[in-house]
Amino acid sequence: MMQLLTSHYMHLLPLIAATSIVYGATRDERPIFILSHIVRSAIWMTVFLGIIMVVLAVLGWLIQ
Repeated sequence: MMQLLTSHYMHLLPLIAATSIVYGATRDERPIFILSHIVRSAIWMTVFLGIIMVVLAVLGWLIQ
């Protein structure tokens, strides 16, 4: 657990949350639509970053 708290990945959650909130709030003024945009964009960013991490891990494995 301590290793996770000291890693660089710890900063991903607040960055994804802040980006999703700003992106969701600029799309609409109604709170229910803002929340749906926040959730959708947070899931999208998490999946996108996950795919990038997997591709980089595979490339790193192939290079060694």
